[in-house]
Amino acid sequence: MRVGVFASAGRYAEAMARLLACPFCRQLFPDEEAVETCPECGLPLRPFERLPPSLEVRAHEYVAPEDRRLPLGYAKRGRGALLLLGVAGLAAFFCPWVRMSHPDAVVYTGFDLARANAGWLWAGAVAWFVLLPLVASRRTITQMRGVRIVCTLFAGMTLVDVALLFALRASSGRVPVVFAWSWGLYVSLAVSALGAIVAARFGGRLDDLPAVTWTDSAGDPQAESSAGETLH
Repeated sequence: MRVGVFASAGRYAEAMARLLACPFCRQLFPDEEAVETCPECGLPLRPFERLPPSLEVRAHEYVAPEDRRLPLGYAKRGRGALLLLGVAGLAAFFCPWVRMSHPDAVVYTGFDLARANAGWLWAGAVAWFVLLPLVASRRTITQMRGVRIVCTLFAGMTLVDVALLFALRASSGRVPVVFAWSWGLYVSLAVSALGAIVAARFGGRLDDLPAVTWTDSAGDPQAESSAGETLH
């Protein structure tokens, strides 16, 4: 059964190889007819298997530059910066935020404060944690631009958390508390502010698209090139 299928396929390929075609209208002519030009278009006929894909096929296969799948390690247009800021934001959450000197000498990280009486601080940490896979999974410019608002909200969440922490710091009860904000808190603020700015521009502009290697729907790497093209 398989031998018959292969034989039929071979005969079909051989028959197609003997056909001539018009490069414009794609009308087919057997080479036995000894026709050299297309009677409709007047163009020289060419072997069918040597013709480039038709305009219809090219239009169907065409992928807009902003929808082309970029390499996994693509770091421009804010992608790499947001990933680094996300890691930095998570790391700063575990750095010293508060240094208490009275009634006890204690150093609290953002993680410690969140586990104590400042549970809202978990929002900033979770936002950074969600931001990382969200940004890493955006492999086209359209996808990057589509999550700008969400990424901006996630990156700026720590700003809101710290603002609330500043607003509630006055409550100390009967026991006087002496403390100072530590460097980890200021790093978190700076990273959050910078992350919100970068996220607002995530994906860049559409009038400045990159000429980089991209991956088509079949998973094959592609690149813009003028090789083999003829200028008219």
